[in-house]
Amino acid sequence: MKKDLNLANWSEEELLQAFLPAKTAADLLREYTSVYDIMLHVSKTQLATASGIGAARMKQLLTIREIIRRLQIKKQKNIKRIRGPEDVMEYFKFLEDKQQEELWVLLLNTKNNIIKGKCITIGTLDASLVGPREVFHVAVRYMAAAIIIVHNHPSGDSSPSEEDKAVTKRLDAASEIIGIPLLDHIIIGKYGSFSMKRQKESTG
Repeated sequence: MKKDLNLANWSEEELLQAFLPAKTAADLLREYTSVYDIMLHVSKTQLATASGIGAARMKQLLTIREIIRRLQIKKQKNIKRIRGPEDVMEYFKFLEDKQQEELWVLLLNTKNNIIKGKCITIGTLDASLVGPREVFHVAVRYMAAAIIIVHNHPSGDSSPSEEDKAVTKRLDAASEIIGIPLLDHIIIGKYGSFSMKRQKESTG
């Protein structure tokens, strides 16, 4: 183990070796590619099958995982007002690690302060399943002045699909009728996020 305490210089394998046997760290990285995936995506059952992980080390891993989860929640709670797509992307950063698609509606007041975020659907995003009724029922219930739609791509690629575009078009049309503006549709991906509004503005 290196004596250098500048952990930024350590490799991912060296970081894992701080609390796991060297062979276990190497095996996990070979199987699951990165510390990111090991700490956030690999299930407790999968970790338990790795040699060298007993009850004590499992507790360490799960403790670190819970610390990461709580830090993410704290960071989310610190965002009170939406000033642009980046704030939305940061607020919904937790969706990066979801294994299924989730569609959320972010409810805003007249000053773009966050009222609440609500999950509308879980599963494949389908224009025929994501109806204006479900989305705007929540918006009316909480007396939102505007909304932003957010969903994730478990593949990690945030490029919009044809279904994503269809959902946006359908909800945008409904928003004009109901009088609650749809400000944006954000797609969250592990390798970056995408703003429908920003794309529309850039293409004129």
